[in-house]
Amino acid sequence: MAGKTDKKSAAHDEDSTKKTSQKNAADTTNDNGDSQELDSLISTLEGDLSALDNDAAFSLLDHWYDALHKASEPEIKEIATNLKDLKKLLKSGKATGHEIGEIISEIGEQTAEVSSDAPKGLKTPIKKLGTQLRKIGTSLGKAEDKEHIEHIESLVETLEGDLTSIDSETAVGAIDEWYNLLHKSDNDNYKEIANELKKLKQLLKRSNPKGADIGEVLILLGEQTQEAGKEAPRGIKGPVQRLGKLLSKAGKSFE
Repeated sequence: MAGKTDKKSAAHDEDSTKKTSQKNAADTTNDNGDSQELDSLISTLEGDLSALDNDAAFSLLDHWYDALHKASEPEIKEIATNLKDLKKLLKSGKATGHEIGEIISEIGEQTAEVSSDAPKGLKTPIKKLGTQLRKIGTSLGKAEDKEHIEHIESLVETLEGDLTSIDSETAVGAIDEWYNLLHKSDNDNYKEIANELKKLKQLLKRSNPKGADIGEVLILLGEQTQEAGKEAPRGIKGPVQRLGKLLSKAGKSFE
């Protein structure tokens, strides 16, 4: 009796292992297929978009909308909604390059954001796609917006690097640049950020500033920046909120 039970158990284990292997193989195949589609889309976006006719553009948008709008994740549903809005804008024939650029930038920002939760084999191509979309959106935007986004991206790049390698003179220069941009604004949120930037500069100019004090100001700056991002224009909203998250993260590293 025990022998039969052992055989059944062994057969069950073998069957479970076989099913798991088949599932993993199917998942790998799906990831590879999705990766190839993403690579194809990235290649298209890196080419001459002016050579892409309307039917091809609408077909591309429809394809990705169909792939995303049934997703259970709210973040992916938002991307699908923006794809639908982009198609409406393009079909209207009345949209300005700035309006199109804003929504493409937002789709790029959202795409890069969801890449962190994507399967391992898709993380890199999804992030690359988001970066490419942001680049296209920025190129279509207003000159003033481009300048702001370039400043934001520069600061984001700094915050994503090794903060301990940044000398105080460079840090103070970056703070001055942001303070000058914000403190004359009529927006109260921007003025609050400017005041915190001024406090941060004063801290950094001390001979021996405390890391905890710097961290506290950075966290507050991050929270204020994310809040300001909610009211920012569509094309700038994502970069500003991403900057806010990185400021908070940088602040916590000083605690």
